[in-house]
Amino acid sequence: MKGRYILAMAAAAALLLPEMAVAQRAGTIELGAVGRFTVYDADVGIDNALGGGGRAGLFVLPNLSIEVDWTYAEPELEDQPGWQGRTFISHELIQGRLLYNHGLGETVSLLLGAGYSYDNYSRARRVAARGGGPGGLLGLRFNFNEVFSARLEGFGYYVPEDVDATSFARPQTMNLGAQVGLSAMIGNRTRVETVQLPAPPPDTVVVREAVDPPLPEGTPTQLCLATGETVTVYITPQGDTLVGPRRVSVAQLGAGVAFAGEYAAGRDWFVNDAPVTFEQREYLRSGGEVSLNCANIRQVGEFGGVPLFADANAQSPYERLYVPVRPGVWQAYQTDLARVRG
Repeated sequence: MKGRYILAMAAAAALLLPEMAVAQRAGTIELGAVGRFTVYDADVGIDNALGGGGRAGLFVLPNLSIEVDWTYAEPELEDQPGWQGRTFISHELIQGRLLYNHGLGETVSLLLGAGYSYDNYSRARRVAARGGGPGGLLGLRFNFNEVFSARLEGFGYYVPEDVDATSFARPQTMNLGAQVGLSAMIGNRTRVETVQLPAPPPDTVVVREAVDPPLPEGTPTQLCLATGETVTVYITPQGDTLVGPRRVSVAQLGAGVAFAGEYAAGRDWFVNDAPVTFEQREYLRSGGEVSLNCANIRQVGEFGGVPLFADANAQSPYERLYVPVRPGVWQAYQTDLARVRG
């Protein structure tokens, strides 16, 4: 019953958390320490017990890993003394599984696992023979940073009956339990490099002996960044974005290149459509996303790590604020000044 209660609590906690994708880099290795509490089937003839051990895993996809747990416990015999005067036995539990990691927030993910479990009863004993069967896991992972995380899990595994087992017949058993652990991710670090794009070259014709190849064609587009600066990018007929004096494709630069400034996209308060608080006033999202000219706005503060802008000629208290969502994309927030003043 205790194991079923733990599994139900983990499932309920997962449903209460907002959904968001969280993933590891494929090839990441997970190493960790595990502590477990096992509720043994009554037919085994031993008391519930605490144990400990370790785990190792490999992410074959960003959110799918293969892992193995090994834990050891010394449960007390229900009928003492046992064979040769023993009061307890040794129990090794080996669990191998496929583990799916589903993101629920910026630091939390749901764990769903299925695989094979093998328990090994040893020392002088007269309890069930060694054996294994299918097992499952349900839990939560709490990420502290890119390397370290904590795990809280409920598990269960079924071992079928084996009346022909050597020394002692094995009854059909269903063991349940809970695990806690600390993990370290190896090979999961990502390097993100922020670059400031240079200003576009002047319209000057330079004659050289060696003629450079023509620049890729594209329509110039002005982007107003969260820093309050304007940069020019070029959009090709195929929809590619070209940046810099050589008009290099953003796709060729890779995921490690980002525009300067802090943006609201992906932040909890923006995703959840929460109000923006500034100068003791609440501002609500107004209309859709728009493009702005940096010359027409100025920075007046910040909220949730993202700068806030107002119209260049506006005075406090401000009726409308602008939040940079992505490079060149802005969202207006508006307050009711008449209601605030009243």
